[in-house]
Amino acid sequence: MDPSKRNVLGVLIDACDYPAATAQIIKAATERRHFAMTALAVHGIMEGVGDSSLRRQLNSFDLVTPDGQPVRWALNLLHGTRLKDRVYGPDLALWVLADAAEQGLPIYFYGSPPPHHSSLSLPLPPSALPP
Repeated sequence: MDPSKRNVLGVLIDACDYPAATAQIIKAATERRHFAMTALAVHGIMEGVGDSSLRRQLNSFDLVTPDGQPVRWALNLLHGTRLKDRVYGPDLALWVLADAAEQGLPIYFYGSPPPHHSSLSLPLPPSALPP
C-alpha cells in the first residue's frame, strides 16, 4: 500500500494536499503513463463500503483525494494526518491546469466539442487551452 494512503471504512484515501496531488498528476503526465484518480467525498466512501466491487476499483486508483471536509476530518481523527484542507476536485483541476500550462503539457477536454473550449472561464492564458 502506498504510504500516503489511509484506510477510511475500507476505502483507501490519500492523505494529501493540493501541491502533493498536483505533483503526482503532473509527474504521471510528464512520464506519459496511465494514472487513475478521483476526488472522493463521503458519498463515494459510503458507496464503496456497500459495494465491494466499487471499493476494489477505488482502492486500485493511483490517487484518491479527500474531496469533502468530513473525509479530511476522518483522516485527521483516525490517522493523525493534520490535513488543513480538503482537496476539492474542481479546485484541483485548476491547480493541475496551471501546472500543465507552466510546463507546456498538452490538455485534452473530453466530452465537449472544441467550440465550447473558448467559452471556458479559467484563470489561464489562452495558450494553455486547446484550439
